[in-house]
Amino acid sequence: MKLYTRHILNKSILLVFLLINFSWWNEAFAQTQSDTTLNKMVTLEQLIITADRTPVMFEQLKRSIQVISSKEIEDLPVRNLSELISYAMNTDVRSRGSSGMQADISIRGGSFDQTLVLLNGMNISDPQTGHHNMDIPVDLSGINRIEILKGPGARVFGPNAFNGVINIITNEKKADQLSVSAMGGQYGLYSLSAATAFHIRNTTHNLQASNSASDGFTHNTDYKAFNLFYSGTAGKSQKLEYQASYMKKAFGANSFYTPKYPDQYEITQTIFASARYKTHFKGFAPAVYFRRHYDEFRLFRNEAPAWYTSHNYHYTDVVGSNANLWTSTGKQAKLSVGYDVRYEQIRSNKLGDSLNTPIPVKGVEGIYYTLGKNRTSAGLFVEESVNIKKFSVSAGLLASYLSALPGKITIYPGLDAAYQLRNNFRIYFNANRTLRLPTFTDLYYNDPTSKGDPNLKPEEAVTIETGLKYNIPGIISHVAIFKRYGHNMIDWVRTTESEPWQATNITDINVAGIETSIAFNMEELVPGNSFLKTLTFGYAYLKADKSSDEFMSRYVLDILKHKADLLVNHKIWQNLSASWAFSYQDREGGYIKYVNGTPETTETPYKPFLVMDLQLNYKLKNWLFFAEATNLLNTTYVDYGNVPQAGRWFRMGLRFNTLLGKTE
Repeated sequence: MKLYTRHILNKSILLVFLLINFSWWNEAFAQTQSDTTLNKMVTLEQLIITADRTPVMFEQLKRSIQVISSKEIEDLPVRNLSELISYAMNTDVRSRGSSGMQADISIRGGSFDQTLVLLNGMNISDPQTGHHNMDIPVDLSGINRIEILKGPGARVFGPNAFNGVINIITNEKKADQLSVSAMGGQYGLYSLSAATAFHIRNTTHNLQASNSASDGFTHNTDYKAFNLFYSGTAGKSQKLEYQASYMKKAFGANSFYTPKYPDQYEITQTIFASARYKTHFKGFAPAVYFRRHYDEFRLFRNEAPAWYTSHNYHYTDVVGSNANLWTSTGKQAKLSVGYDVRYEQIRSNKLGDSLNTPIPVKGVEGIYYTLGKNRTSAGLFVEESVNIKKFSVSAGLLASYLSALPGKITIYPGLDAAYQLRNNFRIYFNANRTLRLPTFTDLYYNDPTSKGDPNLKPEEAVTIETGLKYNIPGIISHVAIFKRYGHNMIDWVRTTESEPWQATNITDINVAGIETSIAFNMEELVPGNSFLKTLTFGYAYLKADKSSDEFMSRYVLDILKHKADLLVNHKIWQNLSASWAFSYQDREGGYIKYVNGTPETTETPYKPFLVMDLQLNYKLKNWLFFAEATNLLNTTYVDYGNVPQAGRWFRMGLRFNTLLGKTE
């Protein structure tokens, strides 16, 4: 989009916001009773979603948001977060490694660095690289639901909510209970997990641990993973919410970062903690959080050539604080203000500027963190929401300060509007401006195959979207059309195979798309139906106005042109049920194929493929027995160039859950 057009859009949205606010300011103030934490598990229509700075009911949404419930998680043939999210509409999950050890998740044709990840509303994204954003220490059985915002979210969540937001919300059990599960399968796969929930006076406690491993489906795809997660609350009317977690993964990284050296290996560790205090005062809920992430990357797992002198060692620290406050400015109007401050730091032997004093790498003799970088982002949010009969509108803005751009405050406005056409039809429109900071890898990585650029500019975009929602008991449907005008887009590119990948603000890239989905709950639609339980279909189409004809694109232009998903859940006999998942994908772009360590001279285009997964569930009182087959058709496909993908993989297991007799 031209600069002039963006200027007009910014001015228009700001004017709308000011007019709305002025017209309602003289109304009497009243305290809202909405819940800010997205922790009420009720029916989908009653579910509280944070798409704006003020909470909104699912049925009142003016944005494209998909909710994956705990029931859907249980029924789908998936055993990790990346597999689960891959079936969300218009999401692109490019798996690297077995069982989701590393997966790049993007939304609506963006890159994996453009997706913000939250754990119970807290920013857990990694500033080193988006490759680590899914290092989340939570087992699927401990998840209440997942909310996926499609489209920009800067004015709600701050920088880096560029193309979408994934909010993972864990269980807050209402009764004391114990759950244990075990799973085994091909290629030496095993997984053990246990979870408990209990109450002591006015406190709640949820604890979960899991351990898993596999020998891998082919050379250098083995892994080991351990998760530990705790969450709790204290108080009733005024409540303190807190969580703490630890994760460690070690996995073969076959061709992850370059097919030239396929025998790669990676070890990551994540420590995360947060606290939020919910007060009575106008919905005021301040929060603080901390995240530390360790990454050890070995280009050569075993024997290395003489020129290779050291593995890559990094750790990042993130400290953040945020709060939101809102008040009524009329019977049907709310004003919300808030702030978000985030400090990011990296210490490394590969990324950043020289440190005055080197820091020893713990557990590794003779290796030091010699480089580092710090940066701070701060944002002030303002938003007004108004409902007038069948019409609703939210207008707001983010005033953003970035230490990487000293002395500059940038405004990112947004406008969401919706109109209830009939009782069950709702049309909406939104326009939002957003940004994404370069990662530390984008800025500073330098090795024989890849070179960063410390002078990269932040990515910016304006996205315009319109859509129609139709919801009745038993049917939830949605269609949306959008276009994103991207400026200073960052990608890793090169013109020939002999060149290293170079991080570059390549150009302005505009992406247009359409997405549609419909979900049927047949048990609601046809009471007494004894076979079909649920049926869900989704389709998305994307088109970028640039191609990689002039250069090779590593990430940004390899978008999913077509993606279609079909999910079917049905009964077989009494307590025995089956879930089928079909996914068709057709990706733009291509890659240089390596054969026996030698690159071909021409680029190989990505070919479309279809994968099918199956899960059988048998419930018997407190027991759940399951058997699964992923990639049941044994499809050979390429998700990311030269990275091997598993063929047919069988696994089975059981879960036991029991109440301990005490309720909240």
